Amino acid sequence: MSRYISPILYVLLMLVGCVAFISIAGVRVGVFEPITGFSLLRKSVIASLILSVLAALSLGACRKEKNPACNRFYSLVLIVSFAYSAMWIGFYLQRAGLPHISDITTDTEVPPAFINVNFIRKSKENDLRYHSDWAAVQQKYYPDVTPLFLTQDKADLYATILSQVNERGWEVLATYSSAGIIEATARTPIFGFRDDVVIRLTQVEPGLIRVDMRSCSRVGRGDFGVNAERIQSFMADLSDSLTKSSMPKVNSVR
Repeated sequence: MSRYISPILYVLLMLVGCVAFISIAGVRVGVFEPITGFSLLRKSVIASLILSVLAALSLGACRKEKNPACNRFYSLVLIVSFAYSAMWIGFYLQRAGLPHISDITTDTEVPPAFINVNFIRKSKENDLRYHSDWAAVQQKYYPDVTPLFLTQDKADLYATILSQVNERGWEVLATYSSAGIIEATARTPIFGFRDDVVIRLTQVEPGLIRVDMRSCSRVGRGDFGVNAERIQSFMADLSDSLTKSSMPKVNSVR
């Protein structure tokens, strides 16, 4: 019976691997949209779970044949397929409790407004209105998403922020230096989902600049916490870079 089961399991394992590869590579090279790739990946996870069950059943059914090579192969298929599905299911369960919001901002009262992004979003994508009821949800789940208050010169700070945006590989859509506005588009690392970002610098008092940031997904009700993580990471890196640049240089004496 092993000679019939082994080829079937091998073909199924290759098919799952191909679907997983296509779901990600297809998005990255622009063959189809990220939402399609995500749907394909979800199907590959379900198929991988089914393959795990089939491999386990095959391992039990063929134990009487005492064929070590087949047993090793079934065990390998079981381990690979289960590990693959468990990885993605674990990722989902880890973030399943996060809220179904996809627009995060450091200023929930007067969120930074998008200007150019309004003209590039499609009708089927999320609109750019900020819903006031999201503020309480954001405060509960992402309390660390807060603005920065800095004492740097506004023009120098703007240049530093723009440089950091470019270093992250975000596509800069518009810059309004006089208004202290930067608009850009970031992409998620795996599926390349597009999230639009706007950064706003406001002079709150002489010598004090407030930096606000907003990150908003183009598709999907929820973002698995990606937008909040993006803002926190960007703000932390900005704060660290400004701290390092303000430290006095010490010349070594020989």
